[in-house]
Amino acid sequence: MWTPSIRLAGGVTGLGGLLVAVAAVPTRWFGPRPTDSYVFDPPRFSALWVERTVIPVVAVAAAILLLAGLLSLLWRDRERMARWQRWFAAIAVVGAAIVTLATMLVFSTEGSATSDVSATMNVLIGVALGLLGTVLALPGLVAWGVGYVRNERRRIGAALAGGPVVSGLFVAGSLAAGVSLDPLGGLVIVLPLSLAALIVGADLWRGT
Repeated sequence: MWTPSIRLAGGVTGLGGLLVAVAAVPTRWFGPRPTDSYVFDPPRFSALWVERTVIPVVAVAAAILLLAGLLSLLWRDRERMARWQRWFAAIAVVGAAIVTLATMLVFSTEGSATSDVSATMNVLIGVALGLLGTVLALPGLVAWGVGYVRNERRRIGAALAGGPVVSGLFVAGSLAAGVSLDPLGGLVIVLPLSLAALIVGADLWRGT
């Protein structure tokens, strides 16, 4: 099934993959962080200003666009998937939706005072929802991808299953080995997810 809306969803998903990488770029790459009074009112385009003003918007936009891409992929291929694959795909989409909500909650507190109880609660709830969403999305994406591989669609299957797994292995490996991911920070972790999103976006764009 191919429609212009599906092709648009492919472009949106690819853009979401790029924004994921942008959101994970260490803010120190944008320059030194302001100190003293500038902490409360950082100069425009400084590293701290980017961290407080730009990164939250980019992160939320990336989460929304990737969710839209997964929904579009499920909608396009729903009739060609086995029942078990549809169920896992639906679980993955629900998990992604929860992660998107968690991202909104966490980044809505950027720039808030640390003593703000409401902001602290938003962060705690966001982290809890993020963990729940990840627990649902990770196995859902892996099983969804395995279904594509079984149907001889190895590229998109490897993207859906491999992207989250490789990112998870990076996190687990760095924690187990006590290795710091600086100076690349979270960029190393999200690059497999970004590449997976680009592959899914290209598949939607082609409408295959």
